[in-house]
Amino acid sequence: MTTEQVTVLMSTYNGSQFLQQQLNSLYEQTYPNIKILVRDDGSTDTTRELLAAECLTGAIEQLDGHNNLGATGSFFVLLRHAASTETAYVAFCDQDDVWQANKIERAVSLLAKVSDRPALYCCRLDIVDEQLQSLELSVKPRKIGFGNALVENIAVGCTMVLNRKAIDLLCQQTLPSHVYVHDWWCYLVISCFGKVIFDDNPLIKYRQHGGNVIGAATNRLGVLKRKLARLFNARLWISEQAMTFGDLFSDRLPMVERELLALLIKAKSSFWYRVRLALSPAVWRQKCVDNLILRLVILMNRI
Repeated sequence: MTTEQVTVLMSTYNGSQFLQQQLNSLYEQTYPNIKILVRDDGSTDTTRELLAAECLTGAIEQLDGHNNLGATGSFFVLLRHAASTETAYVAFCDQDDVWQANKIERAVSLLAKVSDRPALYCCRLDIVDEQLQSLELSVKPRKIGFGNALVENIAVGCTMVLNRKAIDLLCQQTLPSHVYVHDWWCYLVISCFGKVIFDDNPLIKYRQHGGNVIGAATNRLGVLKRKLARLFNARLWISEQAMTFGDLFSDRLPMVERELLALLIKAKSSFWYRVRLALSPAVWRQKCVDNLILRLVILMNRI
């Protein structure tokens, strides 16, 4: 095994405006053993031409095919491919950010301390505008764990690096389509069976612009709109993702996690279990107001 190789997984979609700047930040990483693997998800701008030129120089490798799978499906294809190689780590990468030069080096140095079990590294974000001017830093989580991962994601994909044991754990089962997004799924699985390392250092300039697939709300009105949208227009219930997780991992869940998962799933069809779940400190979100909203969401059966 090439024990020190890091494979950076990038999914692109109509990203030509900022893509070269992101690629340049990958080329400038201080970590010496990096492979960049790209999959295009059906771009109609000049993204594929830009990638073809980079492939000719040998700077990146690209997967064949470019049918549109959506971000989660595309990243799961990349992850599955990387799992079939001897890479020691994988890092998810968006097309429009800029990485600090020591991002991979720092992630690997922390992950190397947890080589005996599945581990996921993630970090804070320096949220910036189109010109890379800082807007704010993302919030540091107060407590990380399975009870949080069931109801909230604190591991933003573009900051995430997985060790080999985490790669194997995620890919030994079917990579599901019925999940919110690839990074939340990784946080949910690794928080249950491994170690989540959160780095307080913001090592990514997380660019906000009109074409963001997800992005970050940077004002109170934007935050409120997102919370209301999740409450009343959920495209996937939290309980559905939890059931998918249970279907794949129920035979190996530790007792405490098994009981919590069962409580959340039962709450979907029972008011009594909803009350129990709403009063339980075993599930939580990071902010006090979000915690209150979570209890309301549970009681309203919007999970």
